[in-house]
Amino acid sequence: LTLVTNEMLFGTRFSGDRAYVVTFRVVDPLWIMDLTDLMNPTVEGELQIPGYSTYLQPLADNTRLLTLGVEGSRTTVQLFDVANPAKASLLSKVFLGQGWSWSEGNSDEKAFQVFPDARLALVPWQGQRAGDQPGQWFQGVQLIDVDLGVGTLTARGVIDHALQARRATLLDDRIISVSARELLSVDATAVSYTHLRA
Repeated sequence: LTLVTNEMLFGTRFSGDRAYVVTFRVVDPLWIMDLTDLMNPTVEGELQIPGYSTYLQPLADNTRLLTLGVEGSRTTVQLFDVANPAKASLLSKVFLGQGWSWSEGNSDEKAFQVFPDARLALVPWQGQRAGDQPGQWFQGVQLIDVDLGVGTLTARGVIDHALQARRATLLDDRIISVSARELLSVDATAVSYTHLRA
């Protein structure tokens, strides 16, 4: 099965009898494929949006799809409704930074962590933020609240690091985040919708 030509493959994810495929040239086609018959896979749905996704996480029994990617020069986290692949839609999107940003999660899936039961995603990233002075540079972890029922993503707060944040995880009610020089432990419930220096 040939989906498309003259495009680059940026992300794939297999979940049960489905495959999610992202290619990129000018826009980001998200392909939803039915793999029930492995000898004859079929395209169930296609959605085209700007940018591209590099990491795809099916959630809620394949009714939601959470992705990490890039749009323009900024890292994005997006939530899609894929309950009906033929009518897939973008529910919510969060841009990280202002002007330019990058996440290691775009090249290493272990850097992007999703905790559906806690309704939380953790994204290490670096870049420029609104209000920063010229030459200022943010390095840290973004907390994103994930509401699968309503279908919303909300950027909550950040954990600042002195060096590039590499990994973050949830341990009970603590967020543990790591850079090359720091290991920070932060009360997840204390990170509000403002910036936090751990």
